Amino acid sequence: MDIIKGTSADSRLWLHNCWYVAAWSNELTAENLYAIRITNKPVLVYRKHNGQLVAMADQCCHRHMPLSKGRREGDDIRCMYHGLKFNTVGRCIEVPTMKLQGDEVPPAFVVNTYPVAEKHDWIWVWMGEPEKADEALIPPTTGPDDPHWCMHKGHLDYQANYLMINDNLTDLGHIAYTHLNSFAGGRSDAYFNQPRVQKLDRGIRITRWNTDAPRRAYQRSQDSHFDQFMTYDFIVPGVLMMYQGMYTAGTAQASDFGPPPEDLDPDTASFTSQAVTPMTDGTSRYFFSWGPRMSEHQQNPQIVEGMWKLANKAFMEDKLTIEAQQLNVNLQTASPMVSITDDRGPTMFRRVLDTLIREELAS
Repeated sequence: MDIIKGTSADSRLWLHNCWYVAAWSNELTAENLYAIRITNKPVLVYRKHNGQLVAMADQCCHRHMPLSKGRREGDDIRCMYHGLKFNTVGRCIEVPTMKLQGDEVPPAFVVNTYPVAEKHDWIWVWMGEPEKADEALIPPTTGPDDPHWCMHKGHLDYQANYLMINDNLTDLGHIAYTHLNSFAGGRSDAYFNQPRVQKLDRGIRITRWNTDAPRRAYQRSQDSHFDQFMTYDFIVPGVLMMYQGMYTAGTAQASDFGPPPEDLDPDTASFTSQAVTPMTDGTSRYFFSWGPRMSEHQQNPQIVEGMWKLANKAFMEDKLTIEAQQLNVNLQTASPMVSITDDRGPTMFRRVLDTLIREELAS
């Protein structure tokens, strides 16, 4: 898969028949018109007055004016260029300057609509063939609405192709250096253990121990070092679901570097759900949430703020790194890339994505 190609309608950079995160649930109020580009397509998402979601092309069929710049009239949308009015299934029902209404409007006056769903505090849009939209394919993420966790949430826009961000999220070996002054706590040597990478039907699973990791400032215990266990699934098109816990030093070896015993309580545990949405060939939106167990938050309400401050510092470190990479990629120097052991996750995930795209093109 070439991270530079992908400018045509038949772009092989992304999978069409899958669910993409378009927004956090709270970003869609009862009245607003939410606009986002997904896989080079302008998309408008809004709620009808009964709360049901609508997703359609943010592009009037007349002169391609963004409908998100229009106005709501009940559950319908009026384009504010020449006044064409569209209902919730994308059909134009009024052309004022031609004095056409209802069945008088030519049937070709339509805009595309997309299957849309709301799950786990996210709004998901299916960009492929509508008849193949299956909500069972929405990754089982854990959102801020889950009562077992106390999470903050946000998003960042990148001037980078989404595959660059996916590569970063499937390779946590970069923590030792990119995040030396945030997640690594100044200790590069704690992050050299290689992860276990397993293939899933639509993604990969990564399990990793970081031994002798430094104590987090928000932890309950005053011990100076811990073994950090991290396990996460990364599902197409780029959705991460990660559990991590800080355990007493020596736990990794006692667990033979496999999962810790289920009845072993970590000093602190957290969960993060993240999603990468390709907006255009060179821009992406990165959605994220992170937080501790609700029980920890109840004992120490400040813990989530400390974690959030740390996370935002680390996310900005990633953003600066990935955007700098992208600037070099854009030069198309033809210089080859070499591979190291840390590339197992990115390589395996790209193979999964490549296979699904080939199957989609062949169907």
